[in-house]
Amino acid sequence: MTEPVFWTHDQVHQRVHAAMTAAMRADPHSIDAALVQAGSLDRSSREFVAQARRLVLACTAALTCVLSAHRPGVGPHGEPVCRGCGTSECRTLRGLAHVLAAYSVRPALVDRAEAWRRADAYFWRDGRPVPLTIEDFTDGFVARPAEDLGDDPTPLLVIDRHTGALSRWPSMPLELLACEYTRYRAGL
Repeated sequence: MTEPVFWTHDQVHQRVHAAMTAAMRADPHSIDAALVQAGSLDRSSREFVAQARRLVLACTAALTCVLSAHRPGVGPHGEPVCRGCGTSECRTLRGLAHVLAAYSVRPALVDRAEAWRRADAYFWRDGRPVPLTIEDFTDGFVARPAEDLGDDPTPLLVIDRHTGALSRWPSMPLELLACEYTRYRAGL
């Protein structure tokens, strides 16, 4: 049995995003310094490693273009289909999913530093940073401004540990939020 187009698209998107995120987090200056200092690689290997970050970013950007064409949609009879090829079983997405799985490209879990980075970008106000507190729980991280930002009915930002998705929540104790978020992820 094959997976629905929406599931396959989501899985491929998560894996492509994980590869792109890993490449973006890599420091090209550190890579260059290590290549110069170590000097133990042959010329071809050294050139490959020096170009690897750019190659990964280019390939994942290209795959993102493919994903924007082959994305889930609804067919004429209400059935889920691929918008790129009009079928319920997209060979392009299935092929990408198999290749990425074969090379063990897996979605990376969001760590505390990445959760803070995403929350910082989200809460940035009027050209100045907002001090944040970050707490973790099983399925993610809760970010809250350290100072009151006014009458915001949803002052908490949850960063999903598995997908990196952001969602806003009303103020509540961490234990209750963790339970509610687990239910929310399960679709309950």
